[in-house]
Amino acid sequence: MADTPDSHDLDKLTRWHEGLMSASGQGFPVCALFLASGEDNRAHDIFRVYRTAFEELRADFHDLVIFGQHGMSTTCAALMPGLGFSSLQTPALVLIISRETGLVFHTAGLPGGALAEGEIEEDNSGIPWRNALEVIEKAVGGETKLSLDGVNGLDRKDRSQWNLAATVGEVKLRVEGG
Repeated sequence: MADTPDSHDLDKLTRWHEGLMSASGQGFPVCALFLASGEDNRAHDIFRVYRTAFEELRADFHDLVIFGQHGMSTTCAALMPGLGFSSLQTPALVLIISRETGLVFHTAGLPGGALAEGEIEEDNSGIPWRNALEVIEKAVGGETKLSLDGVNGLDRKDRSQWNLAATVGEVKLRVEGG
């Protein structure tokens, strides 16, 4: 079978689900989910910034995942309503915090497309994805408790009684069922 955006993302969804199912105890405090398309080079660059930081913080594969990296896929499209975000526009960042009472989702739109030749990304401290990453790094480093509520530009949605592994498993079943 040729490696297509659909097959690539379904494989990644399967690995993500398996990682979530096998996670035990107090793991990494947040899951960062990137939803993009193949043309969203700026969002891909932001994902790489998160990947570098999460690797330094010793996060596992299932703590940072990107879908749509090689083109929009049915998996990427199914994740949005599957996580309760039917109106979420890509590219987007979804930060998921598991609590005893359910899940807390924080979402932010990301810049799409690519930078023009010679253009550089602004280094603005008011960028939600960057500020969220700083909060995550401080929380994992033990400097603060993890709360993204104070990060301007993030939208919060609570899902009581939701479990991330179970929710991802439901999306996986829908994608596999066609």
